[in-house]
Amino acid sequence: MFSIPKLLILSVLTASMLWVKAQRTYKSSSVLATGNWYKFSVDREGIYKIDPSFLAALGIQGSIPSGQVRIFGNGGGMLPESNAGSSIDDLEEIAIMVNDGGDGVFDAQDQILFYTRGPNPWSLDSTSGQYHHIKNLYSDKAYFFITVGGVGKRVKQQISSPVPQKTISSFDDHYFHELDTINFLASGKEWFGEEMANAPGKTLALNYNIAIPGIIPGQPARITSNVVARSLNVGSSFSISVNGIPVQQIPVPGVGTGILDPFAQQVEKKDNFTASPNPVVTLNFTPGSFNSQGWLNWFELFYRRSLEMPPSGQLPFRDLGSVGTPSVEYVISNTDARTQVWDVTDMAQPVTMKSVLSGNQLWFTNDAIQLKEYFAFSNNYLSPLVEGKVANQNLHASGPADYFIITPPEFLSEAKRLAAFHEQHDQLKTIVVTTEQVYNEFSGGSPDPSALRNFVKMFYDRYRTSWKDSGKYLLLFGKGSFDYKNRVPNNTALVPVYESNSSLDPLSTYTSDDFYGFLDENEDINSGLIINTLDIGIGRVPAKNLVEAKNFVEKVFTYHSAASLGPWRNNIDLVADDEDNNLHLQDAETLATAIATEAPLFNTQKIYLDAFRQESGSAGGRYPQANIQVDNSIYTGTLIWNYSGHGGSQRLAEEVVLDQSIVNKWENSTKLPLFITATCDFAPYDNPLVNSLGENILVRPKTGGIGLMTTSRVVFAYSNRIINENYLKAALKPDSNGHYKSLGAALMDAKNFTYLNSGDVINNRKFVLLGDPAMRLGFPELKPVVKAINGRDIQGSIDTLSAGEFVSVEGFITDLHDDPLSSFSGTAYLSLFDKPETITTLGNDPGSFPVGFTQQANILFKGKASVENGRFFFRFRLPKDINYQYGKGKLSLYAENGNIGGGGYSSNVIIGGIDTTANKDHEGPEIRAYLNDEKFVNGSITNAIPILLVKLVDSSGINTVSSGIGHDLVATLDNDNNKYYVLNNFYETDLDNFQKGTVRFQLPELAAGHHTLKIKAWDVTNNSSEYVLEFTVIATGELKLEHVLNYPNPFTTSTSFWFEHNHPFEDLYAKVEVFTISGKLIKTLTQTINSEGNRSNDILWDGRDEYGNKLGRGVYVYRIKIRTSYGTTAEKWERLVIL
Repeated sequence: MFSIPKLLILSVLTASMLWVKAQRTYKSSSVLATGNWYKFSVDREGIYKIDPSFLAALGIQGSIPSGQVRIFGNGGGMLPESNAGSSIDDLEEIAIMVNDGGDGVFDAQDQILFYTRGPNPWSLDSTSGQYHHIKNLYSDKAYFFITVGGVGKRVKQQISSPVPQKTISSFDDHYFHELDTINFLASGKEWFGEEMANAPGKTLALNYNIAIPGIIPGQPARITSNVVARSLNVGSSFSISVNGIPVQQIPVPGVGTGILDPFAQQVEKKDNFTASPNPVVTLNFTPGSFNSQGWLNWFELFYRRSLEMPPSGQLPFRDLGSVGTPSVEYVISNTDARTQVWDVTDMAQPVTMKSVLSGNQLWFTNDAIQLKEYFAFSNNYLSPLVEGKVANQNLHASGPADYFIITPPEFLSEAKRLAAFHEQHDQLKTIVVTTEQVYNEFSGGSPDPSALRNFVKMFYDRYRTSWKDSGKYLLLFGKGSFDYKNRVPNNTALVPVYESNSSLDPLSTYTSDDFYGFLDENEDINSGLIINTLDIGIGRVPAKNLVEAKNFVEKVFTYHSAASLGPWRNNIDLVADDEDNNLHLQDAETLATAIATEAPLFNTQKIYLDAFRQESGSAGGRYPQANIQVDNSIYTGTLIWNYSGHGGSQRLAEEVVLDQSIVNKWENSTKLPLFITATCDFAPYDNPLVNSLGENILVRPKTGGIGLMTTSRVVFAYSNRIINENYLKAALKPDSNGHYKSLGAALMDAKNFTYLNSGDVINNRKFVLLGDPAMRLGFPELKPVVKAINGRDIQGSIDTLSAGEFVSVEGFITDLHDDPLSSFSGTAYLSLFDKPETITTLGNDPGSFPVGFTQQANILFKGKASVENGRFFFRFRLPKDINYQYGKGKLSLYAENGNIGGGGYSSNVIIGGIDTTANKDHEGPEIRAYLNDEKFVNGSITNAIPILLVKLVDSSGINTVSSGIGHDLVATLDNDNNKYYVLNNFYETDLDNFQKGTVRFQLPELAAGHHTLKIKAWDVTNNSSEYVLEFTVIATGELKLEHVLNYPNPFTTSTSFWFEHNHPFEDLYAKVEVFTISGKLIKTLTQTINSEGNRSNDILWDGRDEYGNKLGRGVYVYRIKIRTSYGTTAEKWERLVIL
């Protein structure tokens, strides 16, 4: 079993203990659980006023008890990303001042005053003693909640005023400028501001007039600047002056020209200068070359300022130099009788300072043992913004759960459908919450990613002792965005993502949902001092709208339906890119070895590009036969499709092994694989500017995949192979009870093993599960077991099967504990593989060289048999075209009953030699062929991408061995020997009859016009037959209506209307109108049809008119009109006779 070594666990735990703080405690219930709540917001620091008109705008009408008005929030700034950081649990009540005229009722001219620091607070570094602004990455607003009920918290009055030991009339002030307008790599937290360049429409100098009254001239001041420059191979520089006096010179190194080099260089610098009034900050950029660009990130100013009320009537202030003094007297100028001062050090509990007004100066005294923040204000108040009513909610009162789904409100219906499925199918206790609900209780209403982490952490902390007893999963049900503030068009910030601190280096910048799974108290995604490991299986469905969300949920339902059971669940594809000195092929071979060792049940198909002939064209090299093999594999079905190599958001491999046009043609709704793509940024799920192929595979309707273990950024092949191998080992190895891990649990274990054993933490974080983390792939829930071959027990001596020999295979069904299921009835499937063969690559490109690899892919027989009372029996004849050398073959089995299924295998069979006593057969197979369904008539019309159906009958059975000697089951298009399709792997015998069978093959897109398909088939004794199918393809955008008739005609009691069209598998809106010979409309029939083929006979008529009266004998005319869902129409007229 794949597991983390105990020694490593112990060492990590030991290191973690050094950091662990006391486990958090949480409120048992949210304040939002009862009462009427209303949400409002602010956009800056200050004293805000709420009056009756504002309450009315919120929805609070009439006079209310002023003592019961209460406001709640959590401060407004960002939450800490470190689990050790402190944050407010639920909502904290904020003390307010209510001026109600003394009547206890809030009405008329009454007002509520409260203080907030706003969304962008300042932080004091305890080590350096210097301030730094904190620009809120997630919101330009801070949110608050107001309710009426209970006893409200009020601003307190200073109890006593100490005797001053120091008097001050100035204070330490700060100012910052930061515009976040561009994110160069669409990645990372940092956005940048004004661009500077020597180019049309750009400037090399920027001026900032800082309108701050009261700056004291001649005092020491400081500027901190953060700038960015992109200058290829040479450096650039910035210079900053204040009121024309140079204060900073900032050189910025150049960057390289490679695509993996940093996009730009960033420099932060601090310098001191002498303050002067009305500062004008001038930023100059000196480009290193003609195409160099510079950007201002931000700058901060620190200066001494006179303690006097500004025209705005609001003044925050503090004095760093007074800290440690028992009592300090503050003297504020330009005040009047309306001026108040609050101690707002504790934002939730301001204190009104006792003050004395003399002339235009106001005095107050307070202790200064610790740094205090004050806010002076007169009657100029700020106004909050209405957000709206908030429904009652109580996430804090939730009990333990197994599965958490966080969804935007607009996807709630689909999230609940998915949760209900897991409740019933997997007996998981689920909790479905909206992002807004999480924000309200865990980040004061702000869309902060840490709120989602803290929500899950609450359950982890509360129920930690039982957390590991069963799988725990988190689904982020919606697409995220690197733009939290909707600056880019068509933004998709539905469920937030974590973005790295790095924003300029394509190798170190990333997004990662792992952030939500680091739940231990000591863990911090930004710290390199500890190893963070996941405590929950996480997945994301990057749906942009409700349609895509529904698409995914429907695919989950289909995946678990009877239609999706089948032997395709025994298959795994390994696809490897070429070049790079065979690196990707070697990686795939490592994976193949791991599968063969850990999970020999599965049949591995290797699609290594360099094993195919490369063809050159105007668009570059291509591997058309590899494309065909990929398409065929998707059509026939594979449990896991695993790719190693180059790629991007729009395609895989330079030679395009996969792109959107290829995926759009897939018809695999009941055979949805998990895609594993060890390649660069195949699914940047946080980028609304990119419609990635990876995301489309997941959220497209019906077809594509059921999930992806993929990447969102640039990654390294070496590290990719490690996580890829670790994932397969975790996913494919059952536990002692025979159960396989869910998608989320497998990735969690694989990532944790990689975190503990690999130094490339960032590469590991770039892998993500797109899909349902609680879902299990179609792994075995039972086991078909071979008991005997040709009547001989396989546990004894190994039987030998020879060419031409009649073979019988019998067996039984067991559960995962190997106990026989004697009541099981259903269908068993058998594929008999010839011995492994060695294939040599071709060395198509300079970066590839010929190398041999083995593959067991030649199927000698594929059929199905009934299972009754838990037992099955196969009989067939072995083809002549086997490899006559003796060696081990493989029997691959699958059984299902419409509810559950599972695979099994046996290698206890020797294949080789020839049976010279076998019966002779000189007749070729009987062949019939159709398109889409068996209603097709040779010569009819069809759509551009039809399904070829071939029905075959032969007394000896059909040969499907790819021996390379010309006996393949083949369809040739238009007599062109370069356009042929090998159908061997698409043939399956009928139930309990090896002499009959069917080919179902998805043809590629065909040109409009007349075509022929010549089908040639061989029986196992190498007799052949041919059949020619003729048809006319109608262009995809065109709607064609042909061969309209009714049958029977003439009729007496009922008839059905028949017609041919070129839109199978689509909803067509059909209308039949019946008229008299004179043109009177007497009956209209309407029906939506969706036919598997090109012929429909679904519309029935009983010969009665609109009033139910039987029509008289005679001749009538009718018109059939059909319309597609996108409006294209076609119609035809015909006649009918009633007897």
